[in-house]
Amino acid sequence: MTEQNSNRLLVIDDEEGICEFVAEVATDLGFAARLTTRVEEFRTEFKDFNPTIIVMDLQMPDIDGIELLRELAAQDCEAQIVLISGMDSRVLSTAERLGKSLGLKMLGVLCKPIMLEDLEATLEKAASNVRSISESDLTLALELGQIQVYYQPKARRIGSGWRVDAAEALVRWRHPKYGLILPNEFIPLAESSGVIGPLTDFVFREVARQIGIWQEEGHSFKVAVNCSAVLIDDLHFPDRLAGFMKEFDVDPAMVVVELTESAAMMDPQLTMDILARLRLKNFGLSVDDFGTGFSSLAQLYRMPFNELKIDSSFVGEMVKDAEAQTIVETLVVMAKKLGMQVCAEGVESSEALALLGEMNCDSVQGFLISPAVPAHRFLKVAPAWNSHGDPTEKGANVVKIRSSPRED
Repeated sequence: MTEQNSNRLLVIDDEEGICEFVAEVATDLGFAARLTTRVEEFRTEFKDFNPTIIVMDLQMPDIDGIELLRELAAQDCEAQIVLISGMDSRVLSTAERLGKSLGLKMLGVLCKPIMLEDLEATLEKAASNVRSISESDLTLALELGQIQVYYQPKARRIGSGWRVDAAEALVRWRHPKYGLILPNEFIPLAESSGVIGPLTDFVFREVARQIGIWQEEGHSFKVAVNCSAVLIDDLHFPDRLAGFMKEFDVDPAMVVVELTESAAMMDPQLTMDILARLRLKNFGLSVDDFGTGFSSLAQLYRMPFNELKIDSSFVGEMVKDAEAQTIVETLVVMAKKLGMQVCAEGVESSEALALLGEMNCDSVQGFLISPAVPAHRFLKVAPAWNSHGDPTEKGANVVKIRSSPRED
């Protein structure tokens, strides 16, 4: 219920579409959200709803953002405030400084058009500022079924296009008080407290169960699962994973274990033992966030990985940054020469997708295709992407590989 949610968002913008976008993203992140397009509605909702975060436009017909900031300060507003505008970024920064001088809790500014990733990051920051979770909370969450597995579609290059045939499993905590909590908030707690073992077992078992359900329904989707570095010293880990697959009659080849390059190098000899046994049991192995660590390539190639995932920090910049593009292209070529598949993370534009097609990248994932969604929604997202269309058109989810990204 709304009154029980510690994360309550109120958005005001004279463009209803902007309000709906912000409210929808907030709701997906577990916020209770209300939207207004006029200041009188805003004043009423502010009193009744008692928001913990306010997203407000600086330019509105019946009041401007500066006036509204002064009004909120006069009411001793305790909500965190995010300013949005299509004006010059310096105007936004000045308004933010003014809000701080008035004693308001200014969370940040977002320039229009608002990018999904920036809005999500801002809202996650707002939510984390009011949350307090403990080891016992996390343990209880596992027992009560509050931990859920979401699936982000992964598209493979087939001919001149891309087809969703896999996913990455991403864990979420649907907290009864705080709403949807993302892993960056509770995975460090899980690792430091020892809950990471039971949590990881839960995710792998749930993934095996879901793959089994999809197979019974006639669908075949491989699923990748992130593995914490803390677990790569457990010699029983490969046998445990194999047991989950056997329980649901799933071929281990349908599951890919993802491990960051830094984690893989913590104890190379022990890691080689565990990873080799995983490959012997037919699991796929992917080295995640490649390019962000400082591992030796000579050590890395000795590990039995069969996929390399290029970090989103490079992929997101390569359309406008020639050096980032060179790094991505080099990693694609290197991986293929080592006999590995290549996946690019963080694909958010058709231009980036076209470039990756030209580079012969094998697969991609990112917001261009879809954010992570619950299992039941995944079966709607995948067919929607695989149907005919163009990502530059509203509702379309298929792109043909073009000769130049500028054609988009």
